[in-house]
Amino acid sequence: MPKSKLRGGAKAHKTRVTTRNNSLRGLRKKAQEEYTEMFEKQMETIKAQYQNENGETMDINAEVIGDVNDINIVEAEVVTPEVEVEN
Repeated sequence: MPKSKLRGGAKAHKTRVTTRNNSLRGLRKKAQEEYTEMFEKQMETIKAQYQNENGETMDINAEVIGDVNDINIVEAEVVTPEVEVEN
């Protein structure tokens, strides 16, 4: 008898797959939480270092005053890179 016949059929397979997916979901969630925690610590370190160097901090949640679309461009210069042609 082949090994596949001894593994319990569709019900057992579904149980194995569900268990595997749940464990992977838990590992993924744990890794995301660790990454978020590490990122927050790193941001606090950088913010403290910046404050020590400059004596000021920026508030990320600051409001934008005025409409962003109110920018009026009067004069602009177009810069194109020079390309050398090799023959």
